[in-house]
Amino acid sequence: MKKNKPLSKKIFVIGTIIILAIAILMLVTSNIKLQRENNLIKTIMLSDYKIIEASEIEKTANEYYDMAGFYYEEQNYKLVEINCIKARDYYLDTSQEYLTIRSELLNKKIEDKIIDIYSESLEVLSEIQLNMYEACEHFESAVRYYDIYYDTDVPYDDMSYDMGGGEIDSMNEKIRLHDENVRTYNKLLVDIQTKIEERIK
Repeated sequence: MKKNKPLSKKIFVIGTIIILAIAILMLVTSNIKLQRENNLIKTIMLSDYKIIEASEIEKTANEYYDMAGFYYEEQNYKLVEINCIKARDYYLDTSQEYLTIRSELLNKKIEDKIIDIYSESLEVLSEIQLNMYEACEHFESAVRYYDIYYDTDVPYDDMSYDMGGGEIDSMNEKIRLHDENVRTYNKLLVDIQTKIEERIK
């Protein structure tokens, strides 16, 4: 007749198997989590690099916009318009670049709060460029009106001056929206930093 193993020995064997299973599960889970974290870091680093590249286009746009401002002070309205047109092209390109980076980021299908906030920040960055694009449009319109008023033979009370002033007001509103979006973007950057700091603690 076959002898049964002592109950204590069976419990020991079962306990050992359970402990090994838990250890393996923890190791696998830890490894999967590590892979996810590495993937997240790589994705953010790549997006950051692309944002730096896009910001170079934005830098060119800002240079043309600053030149437009310089020529406005000089009352050279033709050169204001030329520089605004160039600035608009670069602002539009930059806006599209940020949307492309966002699309590539979302295509990675990484479910993570940091990615959600990062994606939102790219959308705001794109909107900032469009604010400047529209500001330039109003700036161009304003100087065209001023050019008519100051450089052509029109009566003193010609509506061109007031129309130009209205366009400057519209431009300033777009600048206000730009500044508001910059503040929103900065807040999102702080949120991203906070989430990353929480993750590495």
